[in-house]
Amino acid sequence: MDNSIAIIALVVSIASLGFSFYFWAKSFRPIVTAMVKTHKPVKGLTSYDLEIRNSGSLPARNIRLISNKMDRKKAYGREATPENIKDWIACFSKEVEILILHNDSAMRCSFGYTKENDKGFWKYGATIPITIEYESWMTRLSKWPRAIGLEKIFWSYSESQEIQILDSESFTGYMWGEQVQNKTSQRVDPSDIPEKIKQLGPSATVNYFPNDPSPPA
Repeated sequence: MDNSIAIIALVVSIASLGFSFYFWAKSFRPIVTAMVKTHKPVKGLTSYDLEIRNSGSLPARNIRLISNKMDRKKAYGREATPENIKDWIACFSKEVEILILHNDSAMRCSFGYTKENDKGFWKYGATIPITIEYESWMTRLSKWPRAIGLEKIFWSYSESQEIQILDSESFTGYMWGEQVQNKTSQRVDPSDIPEKIKQLGPSATVNYFPNDPSPPA
């Protein structure tokens, strides 16, 4: 009887230790996400970057981005030619891998552009499902999980999310622009802001609405 109790207590202790280590490994880890960021809005065109950010507590290794060709095809605009696709979709290539990304750090690459009426590379507002695969920095420091084949359980990750082709400066497409003084306000195209300020004088307020398809003069 005493032996049975001792064995049960030992099993419970080992299980408790295993669960504690498992949840520690899941919380003390890198967290890698992707987001489309506005690079530069100009008249009639908005260019984008794809930002990969590690917001976790450890560096991430061997980061790869994966997306389905058919999912991307649904998001393409009229100017998604084979040449453009090769340039703007390089981040999803099997040969492209981020070897190291420090915690609280980010990396970017160019990621196409939009125009009015879906004339650009992307359709504005389109969403693309992607998968991000990466490893924790702990895979280099801890050899025993790799030796018994458990490294993928503790320190390798494959996470799915969606990215959306949107202006990252404003999720509604509207924002405050160049403000000088609170006297006169007009909605203008960003490339016309300097000229509008000259026309309205030094007491003007110019509001910038980058995704308004037909801003009033």
